Amino acid sequence: MGKDTMTAEERLIATINLEPVDRVVCAPETGNYAGQYVGITNKEFVWEFETKGLAAIEKLANDYPMWDCSADINGITSGYVAERAGMGKMKLPGKELPDNASSQVLETEVMTRDDYAIVKEKGYGEYHINFLERANNISREEIVKGFTEAGRIRAAELEAIRRRGQVPIYGDLGGLVPFDAFSLTRSIEKYFKDMFQIAGQLEELMAILVDAFVEGSERTVAATGVNRVFVGGSRSAGQFISQKYFDRLVWPYFKEFVERLVAKNIVPILHFDCDWTKNLEYFLELPKGKFVLELDGATDIFRAKEVLSGHCAIHGDVPAAYLTIASPSELDEYCKKLITTVGKGGGFLYACGCCMPINAKHENVKVFFEAVEKYGYY
Repeated sequence: MGKDTMTAEERLIATINLEPVDRVVCAPETGNYAGQYVGITNKEFVWEFETKGLAAIEKLANDYPMWDCSADINGITSGYVAERAGMGKMKLPGKELPDNASSQVLETEVMTRDDYAIVKEKGYGEYHINFLERANNISREEIVKGFTEAGRIRAAELEAIRRRGQVPIYGDLGGLVPFDAFSLTRSIEKYFKDMFQIAGQLEELMAILVDAFVEGSERTVAATGVNRVFVGGSRSAGQFISQKYFDRLVWPYFKEFVERLVAKNIVPILHFDCDWTKNLEYFLELPKGKFVLELDGATDIFRAKEVLSGHCAIHGDVPAAYLTIASPSELDEYCKKLITTVGKGGGFLYACGCCMPINAKHENVKVFFEAVEKYGYY
């Protein structure tokens, strides 16, 4: 049995910097699973987050103290915020969905091709507010209330994380891969048509998005006091986009975004869903030891270790199936392989793929956390 010799903050910072640590960082995003763990509905977790939701997470953390780094970020998914300033046009438990259903983002065209003009004339912020007005059929005043409430809830969540002895992996949202920014507003079908038909027009917008996301990340750091920010990426992966368009519309602007954050001493935590295996070598172009690549079960994390070992920290990656349908012994075997292989030599943050599934089996979650003590000490 190992023994901790570092604080959670020391361990996290050293891991990102590719320095020696006492054990792997345990950094899952537990999502809405905590509510199921204590026996409340997802409606209660989402709509009563500051009382019942935070209490559920507290219970989970107390029962599994090896969980030292929180990747939870629930402000934007709480009910009041989600229906005003969430990720898009939403369906929520207890309203459009059954009480114990997961929230859903609807894939639908809200903004038209003509609306790109808003970005050029008034900036990305105005475009995004226009999107929320249309998607949710609400006033600008209500959207502002949603943003304000998201910040307030995030502050409460950060306070709770620190109070229970954990460290947040990021302060709050910092932006997206610039190419992804229009995907939900236009729908993936319409946006990919834009990629083929008006690529030059999209190129003109990307520099505006980079500026907006750098400024947004600076505001996040100032508001939270944490110099690490969440950067989302999914629909720009090689799973969807050819190398020709990746090289033209995705990578140059994303690379500039990361480099500008690093120059400002901001650490981007790249929460990259979908399959980036084809693109792994590109990440060698980003500043060494200055970012984290967070994978979700679709990218081959063992290949990522081969390519990026000694260049950046890797965060992941127990796939959802291992927590929902695998046997405890199958899960234990995978966790051992993950920790001892991807964790070899350091630079590893142990987690589930994306977030812990809401329907994870409790006995498998127990195995997931216990693997840290069994296999995670150096």
